[in-house]
Amino acid sequence: MALSTREGFPAFLSEENGHIPVQDGDCNWLVIVTREAMENVAEPPDASLDRLSQHSSLFLDVATFKLEHGRAGEEDTIWVQTDDITEWQSLQTN
Repeated sequence: MALSTREGFPAFLSEENGHIPVQDGDCNWLVIVTREAMENVAEPPDASLDRLSQHSSLFLDVATFKLEHGRAGEEDTIWVQTDDITEWQSLQTN
């Protein structure tokens, strides 16, 4: 099931990572996007709330992929790193 943002819970930055509160219908999750992933998703490198928001659909697609393949983290978190995005993108072109 695809992840969707949780109403009333906006995305935010904490320390150097982006956080997107989401749900999958049954559970609430927190997608944590690393600074490097935000910086590498577009030019120029940027780890701002704007970058997180602009590419949130990509980050949620990658997080959904990880969740569907049993790669969610502990405590209802799903980490999205640069390698995860690269892997997901390579599978989209095949």
